Amino acid sequence: MTNNGALRVLCVTVIVAFAQEAQAQSVAEFYRGKTVTIVVGSDVGGGYDLTARTVARHLVRHIPGRPNIVVENRPGAGSIIASNYVYEIAPKDGTVIGAVQRPIPSQILFGDTGVRFDARKMQWIGSTTNELGVVVAWHTAPQKTIDDVFKREMIVGGPGPATDPELLPRAMNKVFGTRFKVVSGYKGMAQLVLAMEREEIHGIGNWSFSDIEKGRADWVTEKKIRILLQLGLHRSASPLLRDVPLIADIARNDEQRSVFNLLLGMKAMGRPYFVAPGVPPERTDALRSAFMATMRDPEFLAEAAKALGQIDPLTGSEMQKLILDVYALPPEVIAKARETVKVSVAN
Repeated sequence: MTNNGALRVLCVTVIVAFAQEAQAQSVAEFYRGKTVTIVVGSDVGGGYDLTARTVARHLVRHIPGRPNIVVENRPGAGSIIASNYVYEIAPKDGTVIGAVQRPIPSQILFGDTGVRFDARKMQWIGSTTNELGVVVAWHTAPQKTIDDVFKREMIVGGPGPATDPELLPRAMNKVFGTRFKVVSGYKGMAQLVLAMEREEIHGIGNWSFSDIEKGRADWVTEKKIRILLQLGLHRSASPLLRDVPLIADIARNDEQRSVFNLLLGMKAMGRPYFVAPGVPPERTDALRSAFMATMRDPEFLAEAAKALGQIDPLTGSEMQKLILDVYALPPEVIAKARETVKVSVAN
């Protein structure tokens, strides 16, 4: 390389370095002294709320400029209300982050009313974990195994038709012939658990296992609850689930498995976080980097080990690809999945 060529390379390198430094500086300057709001699309006291508050305590150290972070709850309609707010109404400057329930990326696919967002255009920041769900019966309920749910009605509660505790039981009724009766209208998971304790309902049709593992493990060992089925793509290694069948074990053919692969693929979203389209890309990138730095932060991981369970994060880019892949599935697969989660009078 000639001296002139080497000089040009050096100049370009210096210019790029200065541009990157200036961009980082501008992000830090923007966030310095500001407040970032994490809008949680579920009620206080549940797993999504606890996760968001734990993340907030540590995320603050990793965002350039170290803004203040507050958590605000906007429950309702399975996080559709919170998603609409962040997508449409909230400032699109990087000061508002949505922390929503995992079915949100698939709402348009399933034709839910009230949706005013496009999951493909949301800028996904990341997720703290892949999430395993379980079907749970209270110890006084007549259902002792998943086979019993085929033989007699099991009353389960839910906070809305687009939420995990209602969506999967409806799908299992239509695909497998189980006999879940879904009672809707509970505010959140804390209220569902209380209703189960009061024996208003037999159990919960889809409860995040991480919530049980960290907050109610004694209920399993003391046999206050029976875990009837694992709702995930892969079997858990937890000793608490050693003898619990996986949903694939009750599927009778490839068509049934393909439908539940799509529905359970949403669980890979775990605890998803996003910002609205329109947030400047450099701020989105900064939030994505800060989120993943938090997921590796020893202080966060120590607190999470006590309060949240396993941290197995997805990056924002990985989530974006997962969502685009789901939307690109053959129409007949999507139509079948949509039919399985549709609300009917029987449910």
